[in-house]
Amino acid sequence: MMKIKWVTAAVCVFAAALFAVGITYRSDEVFTNEDFIRFHVIANSDSEEDQALKLKVRDRLVKTIDDGLVREAVAKSDGSEGESGLSISESRDYILENLDKIKDEAGQVIAEEGFNYPVTAEMCVCWIPEKTYGSVTFPAGNYEALRVMIGEAEGQNWWCVLYPPLCLIDSEHNSYEADEVLRDSVIHGKYDKLEKAAHSDSSSTVLKLRFKTLDAVKKITKNSED
Repeated sequence: MMKIKWVTAAVCVFAAALFAVGITYRSDEVFTNEDFIRFHVIANSDSEEDQALKLKVRDRLVKTIDDGLVREAVAKSDGSEGESGLSISESRDYILENLDKIKDEAGQVIAEEGFNYPVTAEMCVCWIPEKTYGSVTFPAGNYEALRVMIGEAEGQNWWCVLYPPLCLIDSEHNSYEADEVLRDSVIHGKYDKLEKAAHSDSSSTVLKLRFKTLDAVKKITKNSED
């Protein structure tokens, strides 16, 4: 009898464990690393001047990208009151089509500040350490990112989330109207919950992501090399 009870208990524990794993798996299905585009600006060095320059480049590019995505959202809107979404693929296309402009804007800031550093801008898949934005923490892992490298690119980095545009919405460069356009175009469904969590005063939220291989970005990179 004791053996039967032990076996029964073991089966119950095993079933409970499977149920817990199932819950975690379904929770992880909500977001993957393919649901985001990150934004990465790397300073030439850690000197005070280079770090200040990095922030000036960041500010200009945030405004440039913000303005561009707002125009994309308006252009894709049919004028109805229904939901008009700016997808991650459409945002990616905008960035890829405007990489030269992004690079030129960064170079202009660098020249205006009296430096002659070269600058590169690229879409890539790169390893990003754990980062917290507002009240939301993104786990470390490989993400698709717009990466802007200044000079030797050996200084401290600045990161944010470009899609959904968590680093563009509520930016000091953005108007209230532009904020609303981006929110209406991107922040809905699961992204709506994410934005609310990011701007919540409650305890921090740690995202559970399923990390995928980012095949779409690999194809983009391969096509650009051909």
